Amino acid sequence: MSKVSTPGLPKQTKGRLLLLVFFLLLLYVVIPRLGNLSSSWSSLSDAQPKYIGAALALVVATYIFAAAIYFLLAAKPIRFWRTFAVQAASSFANRLLPAGLGGLTLNVRYLRRSQHTLAQAIAVAGTTNVLGLAGHAVLLVLVLTVGGVSFAAMHVPYQSQIWIVALVVLLILMVNLAIFQRFRKTAYKLLLDVASFLTSYRKRPGEFATALLCSMSLTATYAMILYFCCRAVGVDLSLANVFIAFTLSILTGTITPTPGGLGGAEAGLFAGLLSLRVAGPDALAIVLLFRLLTYWLPLLPGFIFFVAVRKRYL
Repeated sequence: MSKVSTPGLPKQTKGRLLLLVFFLLLLYVVIPRLGNLSSSWSSLSDAQPKYIGAALALVVATYIFAAAIYFLLAAKPIRFWRTFAVQAASSFANRLLPAGLGGLTLNVRYLRRSQHTLAQAIAVAGTTNVLGLAGHAVLLVLVLTVGGVSFAAMHVPYQSQIWIVALVVLLILMVNLAIFQRFRKTAYKLLLDVASFLTSYRKRPGEFATALLCSMSLTATYAMILYFCCRAVGVDLSLANVFIAFTLSILTGTITPTPGGLGGAEAGLFAGLLSLRVAGPDALAIVLLFRLLTYWLPLLPGFIFFVAVRKRYL
């Protein structure tokens, strides 16, 4: 007698359930802090314009550094300002898909139109992401060794909530590995293509080293934006401590299966600032300002660039 197979949940449904679990547990951490929201808005209204202006200028600089990395790593010649336009357009595309897939797809299509083969385009985009991880790791090591960060002086409030967030992070990682098999296989193949493609840079060591420096500069620029957001609301943290909080935001944002790491990035940054003994209302104000400048404000110009780029270069 044959077994009657029980159909499993569709992958789309599993993904939605994962998001539901994540946000329910996230709300358990955030809701108790919502009483500080009015104080946070008050802090934002008193923010110093000169620091906000400096942060906005650095937001533009991030797209210049991103364009420079692709310009240096491309297997075929590409135009710099055209590449800059594509990076600006990716600020909109990355809001459509999680894990940066929108920007990655956009860049691959752009490289394909710039005489790259599909394998070359994927490898260049993958190498860019690998350099981003490597550059961030190098900066993190420098911060931990010579930045004067004192973990003993850090404060971890609301231990039960922090443990729950840690469990959610672990849950998301396990589900990503267990459920999204296609994504895992694609990532593995991408790593193999990138590893093979990296050998071609032996003939271009200067360009590769410069691309790594640009990648590190890109990460440092985002950290500086966060630093200026802290100063804008009157919080004086060292650059080293700001970088630690930024790293936590990147980590939680990356593993959160939402476009642009929405929800996870904010939670990670908020927790990082609290651990650095920043008051709750000020920490929330910094998070709101940082995400406003780096996530929400670029949406409209990113859409304009996306429409223009799609017609001309894709």
